[in-house]
Amino acid sequence: MSRLLAALAALLLLAGAARAQDDKKSEETKGTEKPATDLPPETKAAIQREVERLKEDLRDEVRAEIQGAQSAAEFMGTVAEGPKLEFFELDGYYRVRGQLSDDLALGRAPDASGHYLYPVPVFNPDPTAGVRPTRGTIATANMRLRLEPTLNVSELVRVRAQIDVLDNYVLGSSTSKLFDDPYSPFPAQFYGSTRQLYPNDPTADRDPILPKRVWGEVQTPVGLLSFGRMPSEWGLGLLTNAGGGVDEDYGDTVDRIQFALPPVQTPIGALTLVPILDFETEGALRPDPRFGAGVGQPFDADSSDDARTWAVKAARVDTDDEIRRKLDRNESSFNFGAYYNYRTQRDSIPAWAQDGFGAELDPSSSLAVGRRRSYGHVLDLWVRVLTQRWRVEAEAVGVYGHIGQAFTVGPASDTDPTLTVKPVSRVELRQWGGSLVTEYKAIPNKVTLGGEFGAASGDDAPGFGNIPSRFNADGSLPGYGTFEGPQFNGTNDRSIRNFRFNPAYKVDLILFSRILGQVTDAWYVKPKIRWDMFPGLALDAQLVYSQAISAESTPSSTGPGTGTNRLGLEADTMLTYTSGAGFQAYGQYGILEPFGAFGPGELSRAHLLAFGLVAKF
Repeated sequence: MSRLLAALAALLLLAGAARAQDDKKSEETKGTEKPATDLPPETKAAIQREVERLKEDLRDEVRAEIQGAQSAAEFMGTVAEGPKLEFFELDGYYRVRGQLSDDLALGRAPDASGHYLYPVPVFNPDPTAGVRPTRGTIATANMRLRLEPTLNVSELVRVRAQIDVLDNYVLGSSTSKLFDDPYSPFPAQFYGSTRQLYPNDPTADRDPILPKRVWGEVQTPVGLLSFGRMPSEWGLGLLTNAGGGVDEDYGDTVDRIQFALPPVQTPIGALTLVPILDFETEGALRPDPRFGAGVGQPFDADSSDDARTWAVKAARVDTDDEIRRKLDRNESSFNFGAYYNYRTQRDSIPAWAQDGFGAELDPSSSLAVGRRRSYGHVLDLWVRVLTQRWRVEAEAVGVYGHIGQAFTVGPASDTDPTLTVKPVSRVELRQWGGSLVTEYKAIPNKVTLGGEFGAASGDDAPGFGNIPSRFNADGSLPGYGTFEGPQFNGTNDRSIRNFRFNPAYKVDLILFSRILGQVTDAWYVKPKIRWDMFPGLALDAQLVYSQAISAESTPSSTGPGTGTNRLGLEADTMLTYTSGAGFQAYGQYGILEPFGAFGPGELSRAHLLAFGLVAKF
């Protein structure tokens, strides 16, 4: 604040000097017609220039103070806020949403592994018969209460959390034993029905209350310290994405210790540095040696199988206030950054991954310890330019790594069909992905035109690669023409080259979001438009054309060098209403025209109709 005080003192001195000069002038010109308060033009100009210079210095000082206080704020992964006076704060939302989908399996018969492209209604022909489904319409609805409390221990220390209640519980689930008899031809006997949660309910795939994130933040004189299980976010969200939207199902949560330093001046501008340590996996654990699992404290069985990530973020990021001030002055906001990760794991214990605390950690077994010897370098570059009318933002990711010993699942021998874990030597990781987003306010506050181009590297192994753990029923590797499968085989294919966008990064409503699950082994182009019809009501529309990079990965392939690249053309629309009182509602409709990559045979168009009702607090 020394510069700020000096600038204020200089302003006071200037004002005193001006008054003294006025008094002197009045004595010299007393009795003349010239007004006593007039100053020579050159003096006025000099004073005005000095005042403007001091004003700009003050603005720079205030901006520097704000940015230093918010060094780990937006974009650094934990959205730190300023000190709060209230001990307890509660944010979050309650959401009910539903969807009606038709033919998301695109009318395709199951592949050789017995899987449909997308789940179909149960009452359909046997998938092993290899016939097209006769029914493809599914309707469902679910709910979620998300609580995000903050405990402000002091002005400099706070604890934050995210807790989900009835997270994506389907409306109509949790049937009660009081009235609903599953063996009765008429549920609830026409006279009552009660939703009831039961411990270990076999019809529920998750607990009714899920604490997902808890972490602490301490504002120190030299930066913001964050520690615990927290969200992870960077750039557009291709690599790591917190998934904070009300319609999100995914999001990255990490066990992390990070320290966000205040901005430092460099030749390329003020940069915020954030060193990070992520606990990727602790590997095998042992229960309390006296009382067993669930009591006391579990502990790490061996440090050799621990996986860690050492990372650093370096970014020049304007705060929201800085962006607003710059745009008000018709200036541009130019931000950029780099996020580097080094990940490593020396060994692994395959039995632990499969059996957990029930695993026999027998060091005499040949598969007790896998010499994984893996490492990976991940570099993510981001840049964003904002003006009063334009937004241009891009992110590019590269992965270079090595796995000394990977594992596949397959039959133990030709005479013993029992599935077992098989070690595979040396697998290389060579992947890349990126996206470019542009927006132009054709009519400010009314119509915005935009476009997006994205691509993720591919692998010519069978299957798209979003479910690399999928095998045939007998444990053999899926062949060409299947929808999913591993991207290496351990013999003639010892590399994984398909990059996968984060599942929380949404490109469309159907193809990548639901059928494929993620963008991988593909590129897409997406023109879009947004019409803010009136305050609170907006209409979004987009077209998405996509192609596979490796035709061999598509269901149309029958072998190396075969297949068709063209995936499809999708049209999506969304109408959103947002009130000023915490209520939001939206409706979505999408239609996908599949192309030859999903052949051979006749294909069906996919339709999706969805809605959402949200109360935010």
